[in-house]
Amino acid sequence: MRKKSCLAGIAKSFINLIIILCFFLSLLIAYLFFSSSPVAFNEEAAKKITYTPLEKLVPGDKLPTGLKLGRSNNNLDLTQFKGRYYFAFRTAPTHFASTETIIYVLSSKNLEKWEYETEFNLKDDLREPRFLVFKNKLILYFFRGGSNPLAFAPKHIYATERTAKGKWTEPKEIYEPGYVDWRAKVHNGKAYMSVYYGAGLYTNENEPGSLRLLVSDDGYNYRMVGGKEARTKYSSEEGEFEFDNKGNLWATVRLEMLGGEVCFAPKKDLSAWDCKFTNYKFDSALMFRRKGEFYVVARRNIDGPYNKQSKLIPSALRSKLYLVRYSGTRKRTALYRLNKEKKELEPLFDFPSRGDTAYAGITQLDENKYLLFNYSCDIDGFDWSWIFGQLIGTNIYSTVLEFRD
Repeated sequence: MRKKSCLAGIAKSFINLIIILCFFLSLLIAYLFFSSSPVAFNEEAAKKITYTPLEKLVPGDKLPTGLKLGRSNNNLDLTQFKGRYYFAFRTAPTHFASTETIIYVLSSKNLEKWEYETEFNLKDDLREPRFLVFKNKLILYFFRGGSNPLAFAPKHIYATERTAKGKWTEPKEIYEPGYVDWRAKVHNGKAYMSVYYGAGLYTNENEPGSLRLLVSDDGYNYRMVGGKEARTKYSSEEGEFEFDNKGNLWATVRLEMLGGEVCFAPKKDLSAWDCKFTNYKFDSALMFRRKGEFYVVARRNIDGPYNKQSKLIPSALRSKLYLVRYSGTRKRTALYRLNKEKKELEPLFDFPSRGDTAYAGITQLDENKYLLFNYSCDIDGFDWSWIFGQLIGTNIYSTVLEFRD
C-alpha cells in the first residue's frame, strides 16, 4: 500500500508540475501576444504616399484553374518583360519546409487575368523566387532547401529562363552550394545578385557570416564583387540593395541573431560596405528608388526592437531567447524611407497585414505609381503572432502605391 501511495503522490506532483508549467507558459504567450512598443512614424513624409485597398490575389478568381494551392502562399516576386507582367510565388502546406512545395510562375497582359507559365517541384523546399530582366532575357532564380520543417538547409541556387510562352528551361544549379539568393538587379550593363550562406544560420550563431554581392556578365556565372564578402558579421543575411544615380550602393542587412544594419558602399568599391547597426530587424526587405529617394518594404515588429540589449540574460542564452520572443510577437508589413544622412530607416506606415507577413514584389506602372504584391495572414482575420501565422496560412495581396510630389 505504501508503494502505491508513494507512486500516486509522485504522479500527483508530476501532474501539478505540468499544470504550473502550462500556466506560466500561457502567461508568457499572453504577454508576448499583447506586448507592443511605441513607434515614431514619419507622418509628414507619409502624407505624400497613398495606396489602394488591398485585393486578395492568391487564392482568387484571377488565377488560372488547376493550381494546387496550399494554405501557405508567400515568397514571391513581380516584374515586367516585353509587354507582360510576370508573377512567381511559393505555395506549401505551411511556411516551413515541405516536399509538397511548388513555385508557380504566371503572366498577365493586363493584370485582370493571370495565365499559367510553368511550375517547379523538386520534392524539397523551394524559396526566394527572383526575376531578372537582363540582356533581352527573363531569368528566374530560386533556391532549393531541405525537407525537414524544423531545419533551414539550403542546398543550391537554381536558374531558369523563359524561351517562349509557357516554355522555360530546365532549372540548373548556379554558384556555390549552401548559398541563398536574395535579390538580383541590373546596373551599368551587368547583373548583380546578393547571396548569403544559409547552412547553419540558426545553429552556428558564432560562426562568421558570408553575405556577398555578386556580379555577372550573362546572368548565370557570378563572381564576388571585389573578391571578398560584403558582410561577415555572424547571422548576416538578406542583403537588400539599390544603386543611386551616381552608382553608389545602399543596402539593408538582416542579422538573424542581433538586429539589422543599414549600409553604404561607394561606386569605386562596391564591396566596401560601411554599415550602421540597429537593434531593429528589417525582415524580408524590398528596396526601391524613386526620384533620388529610397524606400523599403519590410516586416515590422509591433513589440519594437529585436535586440533589447538585456544585461540580465547570459550572453549564451540571449540570442535564443530573443528569437523565441520575436516568434511570439505580432508583426506588420511596413513602408520605410531611407534617411541617408543618418543611415537609418524611418517607418512611414503599416499596410493592412498580420500574422506571418512581409515578402513583397514591386514593379513600376508610371512615374508615380507602383504595383506592390505582398503576403499576409487574412488581413481581416485574427491578429496572430508570427509563429502561429506561419502555421495558420497566408494569402497574397495586391495594391498600388502612389507618390505625390
